[in-house]
Amino acid sequence: MTSQVVVVGGGIAGLTAFRQIQKQPGVDAVLLEASSRLGGKIRTTNFLGRPVDEGADAFITRVPWGIELCTELGLDSFLISPATSTAYVLVDGVLRKLPEGLVLGVPTKLLPLLRSRIVSPLAAIRAGFDHFLPDDWPGDDESVGGLIRRRMGDQIAERLVDPLVGSINAGDTDHLDAALTTPQLETAARQNRSLITGLKEQAKASPKPQTPVFVGFENGMGQLVETLVNSVSEADIRTNTPVTAITRDTDNLVVWTQQASIKCDAVILATPAHQAAHLLASCQPAADRLSSIEHASVALVTMGFKRSDISHSLDGSGMLIPRGEGLLATAVSWGSSKWPHWADEEHVILRVSAGRAGDTRALALDDNELVETLLTEVANILEIQGDLVEWRVSRWIDAFPQYAPGHDRLVAAIERDLRSDMSGLFLAGAGYKGIGIPACINQGNQSAEATLDYLKTL
Repeated sequence: MTSQVVVVGGGIAGLTAFRQIQKQPGVDAVLLEASSRLGGKIRTTNFLGRPVDEGADAFITRVPWGIELCTELGLDSFLISPATSTAYVLVDGVLRKLPEGLVLGVPTKLLPLLRSRIVSPLAAIRAGFDHFLPDDWPGDDESVGGLIRRRMGDQIAERLVDPLVGSINAGDTDHLDAALTTPQLETAARQNRSLITGLKEQAKASPKPQTPVFVGFENGMGQLVETLVNSVSEADIRTNTPVTAITRDTDNLVVWTQQASIKCDAVILATPAHQAAHLLASCQPAADRLSSIEHASVALVTMGFKRSDISHSLDGSGMLIPRGEGLLATAVSWGSSKWPHWADEEHVILRVSAGRAGDTRALALDDNELVETLLTEVANILEIQGDLVEWRVSRWIDAFPQYAPGHDRLVAAIERDLRSDMSGLFLAGAGYKGIGIPACINQGNQSAEATLDYLKTL
């Protein structure tokens, strides 16, 4: 007997799950995407005549899932790495180069930290106290900020760790779960009294990486989506098909669209958590918990300038901007330094981020106001004299889930609710068990595996 599976959501998690499901004999699968395009938060469009990403422009290789998918799709030979790993942070209006020895913003070498002048001499000495402080682990559910403040002091938390980790998650590290957001730091702190010593021991125990930390594509991350979609081109993929609800009757799950309803044996729901909550209104306990997962919004403004109009050498991948600087911008990627194929002899491309948890100012500005405000800030920092040659605004509304302390238990409770009231429905995506492209790929694969195992029980 043929089983029917519906995948809701055509982002990287949904596409990965769909690819695994539709390969299985005896299973009919359909993917439903509300918008006109596939790829979710991965989008590459032309800017200054070349493909430039509007969202993520690379993915991390420390976990294997992204590289594995690229290898399966025959894309591994197309992967490229950033041209530089040097970066800066803005401190009291002055750009300071990040010192060597940082691990997610945590300094493991105190002399380079002192020389960097990012923190005060007293703050650098306070960070060194980590070697001697007693084990003061407070128990589960510690935030990233809580971990760094207790081991290394406030300035390390506010000028190094929060700008870096917070920019990745568009979050406030004082409210992000350390074990889920920065497992490398949490593990080091748990396994050793000293965080610095724990990180050094991790480095010694880990083989030297054979691949760069981050990789992308010359044609942009959209190449991954395009190739993934082409691998399932003969399958049933329906764009412009919003799902309005998912319910369960006696024998089946029912996926409701504006046009029809689809009875099926299993559903993989690969949408943001707040959208999943709306679709699962018939399962109130799960919907309420899904609604409690907070999300942050980010605006990404891509700017093109004449190279001759920028006085700064742009000798790095970009700059981080701590909350304490009071600016709208949170980070600036020096795109044409990071990715030389974005550059030409005449132009420079910058990508300026604005918006994070607790800061919604960018949402209140229209595109012109947003560009004008960010241009003024960036021009002051990088000594830019000329006008913009081209600009583009990409708004990612409620796109960054915030993993509050205890998030893992919340997700476990949601999964229990679904097993009880919506058996056969599985979740995948950034809202649950990891953000970033590799984590979403892994969740797509895991949800597909769980679905196939469930079908065997019917």
